[in-house]
Amino acid sequence: MLKRLCKTNKRSIAIMSSAAKKPVVQQPEWIKPSRQTGDAPVLHIYNSLTRSKDEFIPLRNNHITWYCCGPTVYDHSHMGHARNYVSTDICRRILQDYFGYNVKFIQNVTDIDDKIIIAARQEYLFEQRVSSKYTAVTPKLLDVSKEYLEYYITKTLPQFEKTDVEKDFIPWLDSVNVQEIAVTNPKFPMYTKAARTAHSSIYSSASETTPIDDYLSSIKEVAMPFLDNELGSTVNDPSIFRKLPSFWEKKFNDDMGRLNVLPPSITTRVSEYIPDVIEFVEKIITNGFAYATKDGSVYFDTAKFENDPNHDYAKLQPWNKGDMSLINDGEGSLSTGQDTKKNAADFALWKGSKPGEPSWPSKWGEGRPGWHIECSVMASDITGQTMDIHSGGVDLCFPHHDNELAQSEAYFDNKQWVNYFMHNGHLHIQGQKMSKSLKNFITIEEALNDFTSRQLRLVFALSYWEKPIDFKDSLIKEVKSWESSVSKFFTTVRALNNDYKHTLAEGGYVSKKLSQAERQLYDNLTKAQTETHAAFCDNLSSPLVLRTIQELVSKSNNYIQSCATGENELRIEVLLEISSWIVKILKILGFETRSDKLGWLDSNGSESEGSASKEDIAMPYVKALSQFRDAIRNMAINKSSFGDFLNASDSIRSDLINLGISLDDRPNGSALIKFLNTQEQDELKKQQADKENALLEKEKKKQQQAIENAKKEQERLEKMKVNPSDLFRDPKSYSEWDEQGIPTKDASGEEVSKSMRKKLTKQYQQQEKLYQEFLKLQSQ
Repeated sequence: MLKRLCKTNKRSIAIMSSAAKKPVVQQPEWIKPSRQTGDAPVLHIYNSLTRSKDEFIPLRNNHITWYCCGPTVYDHSHMGHARNYVSTDICRRILQDYFGYNVKFIQNVTDIDDKIIIAARQEYLFEQRVSSKYTAVTPKLLDVSKEYLEYYITKTLPQFEKTDVEKDFIPWLDSVNVQEIAVTNPKFPMYTKAARTAHSSIYSSASETTPIDDYLSSIKEVAMPFLDNELGSTVNDPSIFRKLPSFWEKKFNDDMGRLNVLPPSITTRVSEYIPDVIEFVEKIITNGFAYATKDGSVYFDTAKFENDPNHDYAKLQPWNKGDMSLINDGEGSLSTGQDTKKNAADFALWKGSKPGEPSWPSKWGEGRPGWHIECSVMASDITGQTMDIHSGGVDLCFPHHDNELAQSEAYFDNKQWVNYFMHNGHLHIQGQKMSKSLKNFITIEEALNDFTSRQLRLVFALSYWEKPIDFKDSLIKEVKSWESSVSKFFTTVRALNNDYKHTLAEGGYVSKKLSQAERQLYDNLTKAQTETHAAFCDNLSSPLVLRTIQELVSKSNNYIQSCATGENELRIEVLLEISSWIVKILKILGFETRSDKLGWLDSNGSESEGSASKEDIAMPYVKALSQFRDAIRNMAINKSSFGDFLNASDSIRSDLINLGISLDDRPNGSALIKFLNTQEQDELKKQQADKENALLEKEKKKQQQAIENAKKEQERLEKMKVNPSDLFRDPKSYSEWDEQGIPTKDASGEEVSKSMRKKLTKQYQQQEKLYQEFLKLQSQ
């Protein structure tokens, strides 16, 4: 019995255990998506080293090392600099903010250079010897000014062969073809302009009464070369050579800030790299590609490098490597010892300093860096023996960048110091190239007086970064048109979104179901996103992207219009999605955008009214509403016409435009409220002013017509009073008349011709009708 019970219990436990055991569950099979067929776009960048678009492959996965040639700081930054640095900024932002690369962006400041040395000396000497000594235009100042001018003309305008500068110079200047000479001597217009300005001030009959600041400004350009020639070698204070570049470096940074150019990750200055330059030059000598000369300079041996089987010289522009004008320009105007070079194309790595130039001790003697070596040393210090990207203006290809490549590859004894060279195209203004050395440039500060920072960035974003740009009227017109259409779209979307939120707040029902119109618009967005990715992959082509955005805005506007006419029922979500995406792309391109993703910032950099009190903000609007209410109330009391009410409605609309609000009428009778940005407000104000002026002109013409009509009526009344028998009683014209008073003979006694008599009879009959009408009026 006990055994049977135990067996039964065991069986029960086994059944319970079996029942408690969970069935085995298997994960369902996951079907791996198949990759789309077709050519997926891959990032390509135009590479000056190959003169083609090459696939971009960074040295380290998602990291980029990028060195950009920075400014030589001795004068104002101009629109050429804006083209270079804004275009570079756009490319940099696309790579880091669209493609997601971590960009280490290095940019130098050249604060030691022949141009800087000369400019610093000349500014110092003019201040010490002229501007600080004279508080008025004196005979002594006029005498030295004449000496300055004669030296300047002799030095820069040797074509002038006469001796009497006062009498002969201006007639000679008027006789020469400046533009023709400028073809072979680009600086000729600059020289003639400076000389003409100085001559006009010095030999003016009113020169001694000219304000001293105006006078000094007019002679400065001709005075400085004379002073530098006489006294330049005496300027040895190192602080003089630091002061000028320090001032212009700050101005450059201010200009870049106003253009919303991102600051570099790392900034380098040549003056802080002198020991590194010396070490770099020493190793190039050790590697056999440089040699010292007796004047304390060191030159790069271009022939030795070019003939080395492991190296190539002038990779960027091999066709220019024998161009001595480019080579000499790259060496600088203060270079000496050229006769000690092995080859004419050899370039200075280290320059022996002369009196009047900054200097540092080295094993070759007191000297300073050559121009080209500076970038090699500073870039290599950060990036090492190879970097991903090097950029700069296309005018730097040869000799500057070609020499950088040569000396760096000689130092590291490698084959390729830079993998991708990106050169921005030239900027021309109305077809004319700008240059600091030619003093024919438009400064960034001047440009920002005429255009907004956003408009200037649009100029460069609507142009391919590697192509030349002609900053001309047609391009400005395209930029303003693009900006206006996109701004208006953002304004409309914000207004519709406010209207939508107001409807919800009032408890209104808004359908969410998509119609075909919204589906099509979402498809348009997808297409724009696809095209944008392909454009960015194709050499960072921002112009294609902006035109894609413009097309998407146009399609969105068509949808909005179809909703306004009742063809479709508006769904705000698709417009918010499009606006958000466009803002994302604009932000990537460096445009300042709103935090709500519904547009870009106003021209003053704001998206709201600021921190004023509610009363301060509301008062102008409440005042306009109060005045409108008073007018409507009085018209209702006085039982005014419907036209008066409509006029009052137009008046409040005009007042609101002045306050930055537009009321757009809709077919359903309600108005769409738009908050305007400054540009849109100005446009509507102008349209309003044009409309008012047109109405005034129309009223003026109407009044003028009324006056003319009244005058004609008065003349007609006067004419009506004339008895037809007296109409032709003029003895000076006629001598005989018939019984009705119609002439039969003219004043000389000749018979009046039949055709003339017929004409006179017709006039008589017309006057008879008028006279009868007059008699009728009199009788009444």
